[in-house]
Amino acid sequence: MIWHGLICFSLSSVIMTSWNETALSRPELSRPRASFVSLEVRRSVEDHLRLRELEKLEAIVASLGGKPHYAKSLLEAGREFQIDPVLLTSLTFVESSFRPNAASGRGAKGMMQLRPIVLEVLGVTDPWDPHENIMAGAAYLRHCFERYGKYKHSTYLALAAYNVGPAPQEKLLESEPARRFVGKVLQIYNRHADKPILVMPRPPRLTSASARNS
Repeated sequence: MIWHGLICFSLSSVIMTSWNETALSRPELSRPRASFVSLEVRRSVEDHLRLRELEKLEAIVASLGGKPHYAKSLLEAGREFQIDPVLLTSLTFVESSFRPNAASGRGAKGMMQLRPIVLEVLGVTDPWDPHENIMAGAAYLRHCFERYGKYKHSTYLALAAYNVGPAPQEKLLESEPARRFVGKVLQIYNRHADKPILVMPRPPRLTSASARNS
């Protein structure tokens, strides 16, 4: 698909190791190295771990009211774009409650509620297809992570930008709609993640002028 090539070209750097405030990690990095084990045994172990990971994600999706088979696409998207699939699952639930035909008044479409400009840039051909929508949503979220990776609370900023659109970090931190959205996502994530350590940043302090006007 066109969007896959575009996003892989544009998102060349990986910032996962810089997310000090998040529990996001590459799944394969948490597994013990076993170079001394035969290739067949290693493949068997890896297949078993993938199956367990898929079954766990299926249970999470089902507990949130979604169809378990969506977990396969969420897991694939998480691996492809190096995002915790539980975070993608939480985001999808808050955006659409796993409804493939979800549509907003502003034109956002599908399970990941992608705006028209995002669909166009990523070359999405069928926004109503759950798998394509999930993969595109993960690609866009990865772009948001790359954009805000240098800032403190990068996970919060990336999720906020995904929901309300890219903006300077100050605007995203001050946005009440973004704060409500991210709060819901993190609430779901922290409930189901293995290491629920994602936290909300404190609201920006009021300036003296804004305090006088309140």
